[in-house]
Amino acid sequence: MFEIVSALTPPLVVGGAFIAGVVSLVRSESRARSAEGRQDAPPVEAGKDDGPARPAS
Repeated sequence: MFEIVSALTPPLVVGGAFIAGVVSLVRSESRARSAEGRQDAPPVEAGKDDGPARPAS
């Protein structure tokens, strides 16, 4: 029994570390994405940086 447990311990540790790393990465990306959406951008003034020039009508 001890041989089986000792043989399975290294893969379980590596697998656990990998899963913890992936979870950490996903959580940090999620926080960055939500913070990106909360930034207060100044309003764009009319006629400035709102797309291609259009003829005045």
